[in-house]
Amino acid sequence: MWKRELLKNKLYAIAIIFLGALSIPIEWDVTFFLFAVLVGVVLFFEKENWIV
Repeated sequence: MWKRELLKNKLYAIAIIFLGALSIPIEWDVTFFLFAVLVGVVLFFEKENWIV
């Protein structure tokens, strides 16, 4: 399952993806959303802690 120390990584990843999804109706452009998904997915599945 998930390690407790990596929970902050997962919360930040979900927040980044959510903020990227909020930018779509504002600008009608998915460029920032794609970059947010790339960073969010890598952060979500990372095995070491990136958020201090």
